[in-house]
Amino acid sequence: MTSSIWTSIFGTGISQEDLKGPASLSEDACNDLVHSLVRLGYLGDIATSLDGKTFITQEQLTKDITSLLEKRNGRVSILDLPRALNANSDDIQARIVDLMKTNPGRYVQAQDELLKMEYLDEMVSQLNDELTKRGFWTVADQCRKYKFSLEFMKQLLRDKVGTVIKGQWDTADRGAVYTSWFIENEKSALSTVLQKLKEPTPLHALQARHVVQDQFFYALCEALSKDQDVPGVFMGMNDQGVFVPRPYKEQQAEMIEIFFRNNGFIEYTTIKKHGVTDPRAYLQTNHPSALLLDTHAVKESIWSIVDASVEDSISNLSWIDIKPLVPTPLTREDLSSLLRQLPSLKEPSRIAVSPEQDHSLTGLGGVAPQETTVVQDSILVTAGQFQKCLLNMGPLLDRKAKALVSWRLSFGGNARIEGEEDLEEMHVLGHVGGKTTSPALARANSKFAATVAKQQKKKFQDFLTIQDVKDEIRNLEPDFESVLVNAVAGTLYKDLLLNLRDRNRSVVLNQAEDEDEASDTEADVDSKEPARESNIGLIQLAAKGLSDKIRLASKGIDLFEDVIVRNSLSKYLLQSWCVEMLDILLLSCSLVETTTLSSPSDTATQARDRIRKSFHDCEQGSITSEVTQGPFIITAEDQQHLLTFVAADAVTSLQKLRKIVGGSCKYKSLVEFQTISQPFVDALPKTAVLGRDESQLLAGHLTELNHNLSGIKPQTGDALMLHIVTLIIFQSWTGNMLHASGKFVPRILRQLRVIVDKSSSSGSDIRLEQLDLLDKMLITVLAAAKQELDPLEGTSQPCQDVYNLGMELSAPQA
Repeated sequence: MTSSIWTSIFGTGISQEDLKGPASLSEDACNDLVHSLVRLGYLGDIATSLDGKTFITQEQLTKDITSLLEKRNGRVSILDLPRALNANSDDIQARIVDLMKTNPGRYVQAQDELLKMEYLDEMVSQLNDELTKRGFWTVADQCRKYKFSLEFMKQLLRDKVGTVIKGQWDTADRGAVYTSWFIENEKSALSTVLQKLKEPTPLHALQARHVVQDQFFYALCEALSKDQDVPGVFMGMNDQGVFVPRPYKEQQAEMIEIFFRNNGFIEYTTIKKHGVTDPRAYLQTNHPSALLLDTHAVKESIWSIVDASVEDSISNLSWIDIKPLVPTPLTREDLSSLLRQLPSLKEPSRIAVSPEQDHSLTGLGGVAPQETTVVQDSILVTAGQFQKCLLNMGPLLDRKAKALVSWRLSFGGNARIEGEEDLEEMHVLGHVGGKTTSPALARANSKFAATVAKQQKKKFQDFLTIQDVKDEIRNLEPDFESVLVNAVAGTLYKDLLLNLRDRNRSVVLNQAEDEDEASDTEADVDSKEPARESNIGLIQLAAKGLSDKIRLASKGIDLFEDVIVRNSLSKYLLQSWCVEMLDILLLSCSLVETTTLSSPSDTATQARDRIRKSFHDCEQGSITSEVTQGPFIITAEDQQHLLTFVAADAVTSLQKLRKIVGGSCKYKSLVEFQTISQPFVDALPKTAVLGRDESQLLAGHLTELNHNLSGIKPQTGDALMLHIVTLIIFQSWTGNMLHASGKFVPRILRQLRVIVDKSSSSGSDIRLEQLDLLDKMLITVLAAAKQELDPLEGTSQPCQDVYNLGMELSAPQA
């Protein structure tokens, strides 16, 4: 056997003599011998050194590994073991695997390191001590300190934190561990810094101060934001977040309230600049009565005046532009939004038509006359206003119908209106004037008729253009703005064209009959010429009476301290009594014989007599009727007719007065109107002077208010009753009359309170109680209108008290 091994190793045989002698092998031969024995499997438990010259058993290699691990405090790098133990790395790795397998839970391999569990336990103990001293540490810091990977450290500490390590994981960042006392100290330190802040500070700027540990900063901010004792408000919880100190926030809120209270409106961007992120929510919470528009919010003190003015316009079947009533900064979108939210427009049909309006008006298109249309976002027009404009278009339609007939008569049977299918009308025109076109002659001229047919075709729009309608509206309503003129003309144009079509035949068939009636009317007027002088004195008397009322009403306007209110009251006076007085003065001047620039036409004479009769009927109606009559108004067309009877020097003054009442109508315009009109009043005959002093005139006006108030039931007309009682109290307290519509009630009450506050008389307390009663009534009416409730529900006693107060103050003196 020995011989065979020898042969396998050295490749040569061995003799018996060699075996008997002593062994003498070189070092290389020995190495080759051992390696061969290992290769052949005769030495299986042998590990080779790195240089191949040393051999060690696997058991000894294991002992060397554990011995080195002990020398290095339980932690050794596997990559360092081959050089330290002079052993092959594969043998070492096999020994480590076997070592952990045979000793589970005692050794751990972490990446390229071999660790004893005692080492890790000691490390955990050190971490706990550090946490106890510092209050926190991060896993990343410990990884750098102990040179472990982040994954290994987190896995090792996953179950240790909260048990062996007396701390807790950071919920916002799982890479940090802290103690409860540390967090409380940090919160206290941050809260102290926040208390010292005087203005909004970005959170990233606070973090840069390093007041607290950076990794805990935002978590601490979030925790403090839930604390009621925090000295401010956190606006966001990131780098874009801002901390607003409570004193600063309260100061900003106070600035918002002061601005809103003093101006009555505020822009949302202004609120945002003062630290409020949601302006609408802020206003809904702090000012529930304010109206939230597109870019602004307005207080009830503003929108209630607009609402009262709108309601007054609806009641009068008129129109209104709310732009002058609202603050200038409001945009068109704001105005549109304001109109949509006004209580009076949520159900306009519930607003009763004023007594002076024609109750027969049904509104354009058959809708309720109170129904409204918004033009250019700020102008509100009622259907009744549209219908009144349509009804005043009669003279225009008559003129256009006659022009159409003249055109058709000039072309005879060949004239055609595009779209007209009633051929019978053409045959009727052929007989006008007593001439008949024979069939033979018609056939003879048919070729010529076909040649010029194209030139003889027209549309109704050629006779009545949209510009004609606009010009007529401007003459009828000089105070209409251009945009309103365009809107009304556009609305009425289609109806006017249909009306012109309907009038077309009747004008042609009755032309001769109309001429006969005109001559009869002229003769009748001539026969009544002596009666013309009989009512001149009545007209002059009315002019003098209106002049006195205007003079006294202007004194009442002078008591108002607010320039805007004076201008508004002056405008109302100019557009009502002053317009009526101007029309009566014009009629009076036209009836006085004088030298004119040109001889008046027959049409002008007929118009003057018709207007004089209309005035007489109006005056008689106001005397015999219990219902208050509307003002005496002369149309723009009739004004031009009357001016032909007036002296040239007077025409200029009358035209200037007309321009004043149709202009801006401010307080200075009222003064100018009185100055220019006074010579006309002074020129009236002495028979036209009423012979009553101011006290008699004021008593008469108070009696008229008493009469109007007595016709109202306290349970059916609360707004009108409040309006009349307010005028009665104003005259009773100030000794001056006032001519104002219902929309001025809040402003009148405000001025009366100023007057009472300045007064030191013994009756001031009683007057304050009376004002409080009227204010309570006003608030009730506005609140009921806003909520769409019955205005008198639950207010019967205040209504009755206000009614009794008005009747008492306006009762005739014995």
